[in-house]
Amino acid sequence: MPKSPQQKLLELEQQLQLLKKKNAQLEQADNKSIIFDMMIDLAEKEYKIPIRKNSCPEQSTDTEKNTQKA
Repeated sequence: MPKSPQQKLLELEQQLQLLKKKNAQLEQADNKSIIFDMMIDLAEKEYKIPIRKNSCPEQSTDTEKNTQKA
């Protein structure tokens, strides 16, 4: 049974509201990430200690080689 144009419009409006809500959540999460980065930068500068871990690109290639062998 085909949907009426009004039903389609109502569904699209509901989808739009859901997407707006998800977008707001993503923006909030992005803002938190920026603030946490700033806090880490300040702590590293203030206490003169490295907080972030430095990842080595060789590690990722080693794990790729190990998974290919298995």
